[in-house]
Amino acid sequence: MKEGDLSIEIKTLSCGMCPDCGRYTSFANFHVTWQGWDSTCLRCGRRWGDGEWLPLDFSRYARRDSIDSAKRRWKSGN
Repeated sequence: MKEGDLSIEIKTLSCGMCPDCGRYTSFANFHVTWQGWDSTCLRCGRRWGDGEWLPLDFSRYARRDSIDSAKRRWKSGN
């Protein structure tokens, strides 16, 4: 966080039933001030932004890339 920056990120891991894949799984959750919660299912790669379903990219390996992105964001803190 830079000086004068009011943006604070909160990270959590949670478990629950994924509405997209229908399985009990883990979620990586990130909260950023002014943007709300961003959650990713670590089994199927589906994302939700502040509770709203977000479409996946129309590309090969979009689900795998979404899972990898959430894991990188968790490890790096960005």
